[in-house]
Amino acid sequence: MADITRDRLYELLPAIYREQDARSGEPLKALLAVVERQVDVVEGDIRKLWDNLSIELCDPWVIAYIGDLIGTTPLFDESRVKQPDTARELFVDLRGPRLVPDVAIRARADVAKTIYYRRRKGTLPMLEELARDVTGWGAHAVEFFELLGWTQYIRNHLRLHSQHGALLRRVERADRVDGPFDDFSHTVDVRQINALEGWHNIRNIGFFLWRLTSYEAEYIDARRLGTAGDFRYHFSPLGNDAPLFTRWRREGDEAGLATEYHVPGPIRPARFFEDQRAYLALPLPRPGFTEFYGLFDVLPGSTLPQAPNASVMIVLHRGSTATAIPPDLVRCMDLSAWTQPTDDLVALDVRLGRLALGPDRLLPAVAPDRVEVFYHYGFSADVGGGSYRRRSWLVRPQRDTVRLTVTKAGGTGTFATIGAALTEWVNRGRPDTIITIADNRTYHEGLSIELADGHWLAIEAADESRPHVRLIGPLTITGRHTTATLTLSGLLVEGGVRVDGELGRLRILHSTLVPGGSIAENDPPVPIPSPVPSAIEVDAGTAGDPRNEDLRLEIAFSIVGPLRLPEHAKGIWVLDSIVDGVNTSAIAATGSDDETGPPVSLERVTVFGPSFVKEIAYGSEVIFDAPVVAARSQSGCLRFSYVPPGSETPQRYRCQPDLRIDKEVEELGESARAAITAQVRMWLVPSYTSMSYGQPGYAQLHLSCPREITTGASDESEMGVFCHLKQPQREANLRLRLEEYLPFGLEAGLIYVT
Repeated sequence: MADITRDRLYELLPAIYREQDARSGEPLKALLAVVERQVDVVEGDIRKLWDNLSIELCDPWVIAYIGDLIGTTPLFDESRVKQPDTARELFVDLRGPRLVPDVAIRARADVAKTIYYRRRKGTLPMLEELARDVTGWGAHAVEFFELLGWTQYIRNHLRLHSQHGALLRRVERADRVDGPFDDFSHTVDVRQINALEGWHNIRNIGFFLWRLTSYEAEYIDARRLGTAGDFRYHFSPLGNDAPLFTRWRREGDEAGLATEYHVPGPIRPARFFEDQRAYLALPLPRPGFTEFYGLFDVLPGSTLPQAPNASVMIVLHRGSTATAIPPDLVRCMDLSAWTQPTDDLVALDVRLGRLALGPDRLLPAVAPDRVEVFYHYGFSADVGGGSYRRRSWLVRPQRDTVRLTVTKAGGTGTFATIGAALTEWVNRGRPDTIITIADNRTYHEGLSIELADGHWLAIEAADESRPHVRLIGPLTITGRHTTATLTLSGLLVEGGVRVDGELGRLRILHSTLVPGGSIAENDPPVPIPSPVPSAIEVDAGTAGDPRNEDLRLEIAFSIVGPLRLPEHAKGIWVLDSIVDGVNTSAIAATGSDDETGPPVSLERVTVFGPSFVKEIAYGSEVIFDAPVVAARSQSGCLRFSYVPPGSETPQRYRCQPDLRIDKEVEELGESARAAITAQVRMWLVPSYTSMSYGQPGYAQLHLSCPREITTGASDESEMGVFCHLKQPQREANLRLRLEEYLPFGLEAGLIYVT
């Protein structure tokens, strides 16, 4: 049977010519095959031209032209971002095809909804939706002039919502004061509106923006505090305090405006308390879920319905029985002192991410083997081990690749532990293998791996999963195999990695090696025998027998602790990541905090702690929070980065604070250089929302951080790990659009909540 897809033109010929061509060796068929390939190209181009007539299907470069047809002002969009695809060059074996993160700038949505916006121009719901669509952030718009208190005449123009008195007895309402959902009346503030002041005036509209993203965490093993007889838990599997976030519902309420349920922010305890109280006030039978609390998925055997908009849920497990805690038994409490609830109630502290079981829950007949939680946590971006989409970063299996699956849910052909899967891998002769962890459970294991020459092993989480690997001692790599590769991808690892033998390549992709080893409130039950618990440590060998000369350490979109590699190693490549020394050096030689490590190449990286390297081969958009010393400064380069005083680096291009100092010296003269240098170095330093791993604002540049850093990248975005978010451009896009859609005479203020 002829292949009509391949030989369409040839099949159109009369049979007599095809028979003659077959007798001649089919030269005509070969000619028409060449012609057909060009026809396919033309047809594909025609199809693309047809697609380019639609804003939903067109190529990115066409968006500006369609926008011009309807008279929009072009926004900064992803077509203007020309960041190098270094990840594609380093990781050729990943699924891809695109490893560059998506730029969260919504030029396509802006053009697609232009006519929709113009039909509703000037209305508050439309302005709020515009802010959400253009920036990609959670947004809430407030007309501050509606919150002004004024003296009213009882017979004319009554404004019942405007009142001078504050009802302080309503705790939840008082808790919203000076926040995005404040509804108290205020006196006039005549200062220029900005993020901190000048809000309440006749001409002001405020746009509250949530820069953090809410990530869903399902089927998580809550971390027990203390011993096995203690029934106090942290929602975080790492055992740290962190606020619980709301699920982000992108649509507003009936009025079209966002409420606290429609933004990705921390759950306020007062709001959660009122949510539970309103539920308990409902007549029986109650629905089985509240605005915040309910089942994420259907639980077999449970009478509770699924609540797809819920933000948090608790399930108790004993043996094979799972019991979902209904909202009737949940109470909002302050567990800062770990106060135990009464009876069979479950106390929940959304501010700290803690829960405690009542005494009736501790009876032997009902005491749980484990507590499973469903919740949302906040973070800035898809960096580190997280429950986000990263399918393109999974290793592409080949025809002979062995695939093993680890899950505690059980199933044919699966393994209950990572160690069991590694044993099977060893029994098969250590072939090229992908070990996939398919759930979000906690794996408390001691792992030691010896690879085989010329082969690779990948231990990766399934797409949108975040398994927690709680190590007993460091993950140890043994044996001398200079052509072997180990990949850790999508994991949340509590512990470090140590190469005791020799390795050719170690890759850390979209993973977290918890800085400091453990951030749990109580000490780990098993001490981690390592001088730097979360470090990646590589054996240097001896002077007569150096080891790991060919080792390449490659880190992308990850959070790691200190890096300790020998100076003679091939090098370190870090992309879009955080290297946190945790009160020690971030990068140094093995077994030292101040000796020279290997050469490094860094792109869009935030480094906490001093760094001592042989050479900076290339550095771009890097924030060194402490001095960096390169032993070889004659080669390499550093561009668009923050380099603190006391650093020794190769040639710098448009780095701070040097750039600012040179600019002021050019204005005031060379004689003032010493004074200018001292002054600029005092204030031009990076500042962060939090420097403690485990907090939502970890490594996020603070709103007070100098603009020289927040707009200091090559495309005027921020330096550091979150450069790819393009936050300055998103803000600029919103301001540009508000100039067109804001009612005449009104002034907008952008107020960042997170």
